[in-house]
Order: sequence, then structure tokens, then C-alpha cells
Amino acid sequence: NEYKSYLSMNGLPREVLKWLQSLDLSSSVKNPKWDFSNGYLVAEILSWYHPKAINMKFFINGTSIQNKILNWNLLRTFFRKKHYAIDQDVIDGAMHCKTNAAEVLVEQLYTLLTNRPTYRLEPRPINFSDLPYQVKLPLHARATAATSIKNNLATTELICARNSNERLTKTFAILDLHSQHRQMQRVQDPVRFGIKPAIGYMTEEEKERSKILSGRAMSTRATSKGNKSRPVSANKPPEVIQFTEVVVKQSGREKTVEENLEDRPNHGSVYRPTSPLSSGYQAIAQLSR
Repeated sequence: NEYKSYLSMNGLPREVLKWLQSLDLSSSVKNPKWDFSNGYLVAEILSWYHPKAINMKFFINGTSIQNKILNWNLLRTFFRKKHYAIDQDVIDGAMHCKTNAAEVLVEQLYTLLTNRPTYRLEPRPINFSDLPYQVKLPLHARATAATSIKNNLATTELICARNSNERLTKTFAILDLHSQHRQMQRVQDPVRFGIKPAIGYMTEEEKERSKILSGRAMSTRATSKGNKSRPVSANKPPEVIQFTEVVVKQSGREKTVEENLEDRPNHGSVYRPTSPLSSGYQAIAQLSR
């Protein structure tokens, strides 16, 4: 709570925000993550202290990736000439709108240009990822590996990458960070992931409870084994099952030729069935005793 009251509404320290307002910039700083991404406001800040070295005619106030690359290349050249210790990851994070990167950049510029320190109650983040936000979420709502890549790898980073190896390196770095975060979750909540502690780390009550639970599990397993039906042995011959044929007489159905032959009379030499064939021929059966 003390740290939140120290910061302003846009996440910058109050003395840094007052310093930005005193410079009379072309646009007010409302969201540092987006306001400083193209580098134009950074060039305006530097032009107040180095008007001969920074010419605003060479900077473009646009949001396209080409404008961002042009502005930040000019700023990198200026930082090298003046020996300003601006970290490269801070510049890349501010350019690609990473979380807290623009705030760190403005605070470093404030310290370099005014020779005044900023009093932060929290240390600077090691990497500009969404890990601090993910830690605050419940376990079931935290990001998966695919979501972590989507949140922490910007499209502009893929465009600015020199080759595919650089893209893979950034992707694997995000996956390694996500894996470390998952391992931390397992340590924080082992019950959720079904991890049992080692016997050396268990108290006496936990040991007794684990013995009782293991005994119940063994008895339940034995009972389930006793209730299971035994399979039929392969060496035992199969039982012969007898079936009784049931003859059903259907009413309203014409008799076939075979049925008429079975119902033939005991006399006569020629038997003519009553059901003609579909082909038009008459079936004539010569009967002989």
C-alpha cells in the first residue's frame, strides 16, 4: 500500500511525473507503455537538455514499426555518444510495449539528466514479462505455455528479429521462464498436484496420517480384487450350448415352391404348385414314389 501511494496513477513516481509535466511535451503521458513506444517523447525529453545533439526534424511521431526502428536507432546512437548507461533490454522492452519497461526507461533518464535518484520501494524487474501478474492469479486461472508465448512475445519482436534463430531463442526463453513458474507452483501447493512430501520432511502427525491412508488404500485394493470375476482359463474346454429351433407359422404369407412340395398329396403323378415364378414360367414338379 505504501508503494502504491508513492506511485502516480500511470505507474510512475510522483517526482518523475512532475518532471515530465515541467518539460512541456507535445503530448501528456497517460499510459507510458504506449506513449514511449515509438521513442518520439524520449527524443523530446533529450532535446530539452541537448538541443544541438537532438534534432526533432529527424524523428517521426508514428506508430508503425518502421518509424519505431528509425527513432530508436537514432536514440541508440545518441546514448553511445553520450555514454548513457541505458540497458539494451530496457530499450527493446519499451519499443515492444513490454510491461514496466517504459517506466524503468523514464526513471533512468530522470536519474541521468537531473542527477537525482528515484526512491523505489520495489526493485527493478529482472525481465519484462507478465510473471508478476500471473503470480497474483489463482492457480486455475494462470497462463499455459501457449498463452505465455502469446502474452510475452510481441509481433514487433518477430518482425525486428534478424533471423529465425533469434526468434527461437526468445521463444525458448519464455518457455523456460514458464517452466520455472510451474515448478514454483508445485512447491507452493503440492496437494493440488498430488505431490507427497518425503518422509524426512514430514511431522509425526503427517506420518501417522499417511500410514492410516495407505492402510485404507491397501484394504480397498484387496476388497476390489476379491470382488473381481475370475477369467475363464484358456485350457478349460468351452461349454457346449444347445439351442432349440423354434418353428413359427406366419399367417397371410404365400407358400413357396419348397413348402408346396413338402405339402404334396400321397397320390397323383404330377404336382402343380399354386405359386407361379416371377419369371412367368410355371414350376412343375414330377413326383414319383
